[in-house]
Amino acid sequence: MNGIYGMELEYESLIPIDRPKDTFLSIGTVTFLIEGKELPLDFNITEGGTEGSAGSIIRLNALIKEFEPQVYMEEYRKLGLTPSSLDYGFFADRYSATYLTEVYTEYFYIQSETYLPLTLKSACLLFRDGSMLDYSDRISVFAQKQLAEVA
Repeated sequence: MNGIYGMELEYESLIPIDRPKDTFLSIGTVTFLIEGKELPLDFNITEGGTEGSAGSIIRLNALIKEFEPQVYMEEYRKLGLTPSSLDYGFFADRYSATYLTEVYTEYFYIQSETYLPLTLKSACLLFRDGSMLDYSDRISVFAQKQLAEVA
């Protein structure tokens, strides 16, 4: 089966960060708009790191994995979908009518609560056989606006 493995996401801060090594993201639900219908995907694990020097704009790389279809099973049923139907073929067939509309992102900065506005530079949906779909040019303005307000 060629089901969903995870997603690779690359963010960039919109402001300089004093201590990049103390910066962490947690990413949960990613929502796609496919043919006018919302399709949420939930993931259990966020891995990643930061690149950049103190006092500068930084890049935050994240790999989210362990797709958890049970979280949105009711929504999938309403759309006539099963977790097994959410495979490479499903997304590839609808690619031109698909947009990334939301990436639920939480920002953590050790020792203080700090506001970190972000922009999402790239987003790739990964599948178990190693194939991928790049949604970097299909990120909605709405998703970018929400990330610019991440706190």
